[in-house]
Amino acid sequence: MGTNKNTHVPTDLQESRKTLVPGDETMQILLDWKRKPDWEKNAGLDLIDMDEDPVDMPVNNTGSHQETVPQAPGRAGKDPSGGEGSQGAKDRLPPEEDGAPEEAWEEGKKREAEDWPKTERVAPAENVPEDRADSLGLEEEDPLEEEEEGWGEEDGSPEGDGAWEEDEGYEEETDPFQEDGNNPNKAVSKGNIPGKPPKKDAPGKKNKMRFNLHLILLATILLIAGTAVYRLYRWNQGTPIEDLDTEEVDPSQFDIETLDMILPMDASLLAGREDDGVTTILCLGNNPFSDNRGDTGLASLIAQKTDSVVYDCSFPDSSVACKNATYSPDYPRDHFNLYYVVQWLRNNDFSAVTTIASQEYNPSFLEAAEVLQTVDMDKVDVIIMMYDSTDYNIGTPSDNPNNPYDVTAYTGGLRTTIEAIKETWPYIRIFVMSHTYAQHLDDEGNLQNGTITDLGNGTLNHYLVKESEAAMDCGVSFIDNYYGTINEDNYAGYMTDYMHYNDAGREKLADRIAYVINNRMGVVSSTTSGGGQ
Repeated sequence: MGTNKNTHVPTDLQESRKTLVPGDETMQILLDWKRKPDWEKNAGLDLIDMDEDPVDMPVNNTGSHQETVPQAPGRAGKDPSGGEGSQGAKDRLPPEEDGAPEEAWEEGKKREAEDWPKTERVAPAENVPEDRADSLGLEEEDPLEEEEEGWGEEDGSPEGDGAWEEDEGYEEETDPFQEDGNNPNKAVSKGNIPGKPPKKDAPGKKNKMRFNLHLILLATILLIAGTAVYRLYRWNQGTPIEDLDTEEVDPSQFDIETLDMILPMDASLLAGREDDGVTTILCLGNNPFSDNRGDTGLASLIAQKTDSVVYDCSFPDSSVACKNATYSPDYPRDHFNLYYVVQWLRNNDFSAVTTIASQEYNPSFLEAAEVLQTVDMDKVDVIIMMYDSTDYNIGTPSDNPNNPYDVTAYTGGLRTTIEAIKETWPYIRIFVMSHTYAQHLDDEGNLQNGTITDLGNGTLNHYLVKESEAAMDCGVSFIDNYYGTINEDNYAGYMTDYMHYNDAGREKLADRIAYVINNRMGVVSSTTSGGGQ
């Protein structure tokens, strides 16, 4: 507190402000004394009534360098004999200052020690002699000043986190020497002491560090997300290869993992059957065979490459699945589908199929029906089934999960037919040749990539997978033409349009099946193979 050299607020009053309560009479007296001008304070000994015991503040009226001494509340203004005024104050002055007897000084100290308020902090008086300050237990440094200098630490208190909370009665304490600007008689609470910002308004280093870490974390997340979006965009754009010459690269030379599954024949299934020394092959299917029945046709090429007798019993635009589960006159073409063709062979009755074939505009139907009647199934060694993408194009369901033998589904018609062949002619080897890559011609005349175009029942390669699974379930060999023969990379050189083959395409297909027939027609014992063709 700012005072001149010869005017001091008694130290005990400085300390008593820690326990004063607004509205207290003592606090009002102190405020009144504080408002007095310096000349009135220095005019003489100013006695201040505090309840019943006055407080005296000895002042050097002569301007000499005589020290002032803080007095204990409750003892000021009364001497040992009960008198009032400066005499009581003189009793408590050091003996070397006023010449009082040593015994009176000791008695005064004893009374002061008994009545002096017990506080944890004692503010020193600047002008108290060093030996007197020691006897009163005064410290050399003002802890209030240390508190003020300590403000601005991490949590806004001089003693670290929770210092003010540990000080009992902190919220209730007020400073009688700090006036409110609007009401000079109103004490200011300690939480609003000027120069000491409230704890909530004085963020420390920890809060600043937390705030900064949040910003850093947010910036890092945004940076990672932005980088991922940018890389995904660049990946979708691709990288043009300008200097690479791909004209002489043959994609067919690359290693492609196919779905081929070639099974040997179970020797027990051949028991009792005489080998006539001639390999007889029956071809069942649609356009891959029926588009060309001449010397450059697929059946003729297979016969040439395998030195076999081949019967071409394929019907144009037919399918693996049937349109109806039971025959309906409304759709007579079901007679040309795979399931019904095998039924004509099993029943050895071709009258119905011949009649219906004769009514078709394409003579290839009748030609196939006539060949079908000449086949001797007792001499047939191999049956080759190959259908193009017709089932995919007309929207035939790829399978029926509730009925794996549903003939109106692609795999159901295949399973039912294979099981019928194996039951009737168990000694015949069956090779299922898959469709090749193809495109779909939509209603607007646009070509769609079969690998990625779903017409409602899966993409074209989805039909491939289902076909391979059905062949595996039935225990027959499967040849993957979709990836292993004519695929998306080389189809342009082997097809005349989106689904039909040229001479080169049929040649390639014949080479594929001929290699298997010539090199992989093995026979194994049933005890070794555990079953099979």
